[in-house]
Amino acid sequence: MLDQKSKLTLIFAIIFAVLGVLFIVESQKVGKLRLIFCDVGQGDGILIVTPGGKQIVVDGGPGTKIVDCLGAKMPFWDRTVEMMIVTHAQQDHMEGQIEIFKRYKVERVVWSGVENTTALFSVWQKLLEAEKSEVHLGRSGDKLKLDKIVFDVLWPTTEMLNVWKIVPPVDINDSSVVARLEYNPDTGSGKAICAYLTGDLPKEILEGLINKPCQILKISHHGSKTGTSQEIVDLVKPEVAVIQVGKNRFGHPTQEVLDLLEGVEILRNDKDGTIEIETDGKSFRVN
Repeated sequence: MLDQKSKLTLIFAIIFAVLGVLFIVESQKVGKLRLIFCDVGQGDGILIVTPGGKQIVVDGGPGTKIVDCLGAKMPFWDRTVEMMIVTHAQQDHMEGQIEIFKRYKVERVVWSGVENTTALFSVWQKLLEAEKSEVHLGRSGDKLKLDKIVFDVLWPTTEMLNVWKIVPPVDINDSSVVARLEYNPDTGSGKAICAYLTGDLPKEILEGLINKPCQILKISHHGSKTGTSQEIVDLVKPEVAVIQVGKNRFGHPTQEVLDLLEGVEILRNDKDGTIEIETDGKSFRVN
């Protein structure tokens, strides 16, 4: 039978062994970009882990499932989100960010500045003020950088933001921040891995923003027919299309959109759960 000293020694040995295994697992991920499309139900919530191990959150879905995803995919000792983007101020994209503010230090927040009149938005705004995060109002032409990751902001334009200050958009989906994420470990030489992150932007606007093919396309508006067209698919030429969708009454994703994606690998949260795409900047794989 072990004495008290031997028990303590054994306990500490087990703890250090577990921590060692965790460290090895985490260190193997360093140097790769991870795009994690969290299963948040009927909404968008994306965790991006940079090659240097920093975290970017895009949207937060409804409810609090996004923090379960962060808890599962981030090291337990890491309580900092370096950048958080909200594409637009709707529940199915921003509600989970409220819980992120409560549980993590959020260093930088990017949003369009287009407000909503809901109580939920008011709570989000108060938490943002209390957090004292650096705030950046995203608009087309901006390049947001973290490690070797670059977000080229494609929408909204400064002109539209000025219009919306006078007359708010009839459909807040129109104000979705859209960005093209690029990762090139060769810092400019060679072909980069890129992904379009489209929020809920209508297809009529999105068609005018696509200016280069990308391997990954996050399908706009959960697979609604309002978010995707043949022109978008032809311009992007995606190898993988991700549909952030859960159980819903809207018929998302529509058969029309699924037909447009014929020949493209389709990944969807309602069937595949949380989706993770890992890349070294030259090739990628779906985990």
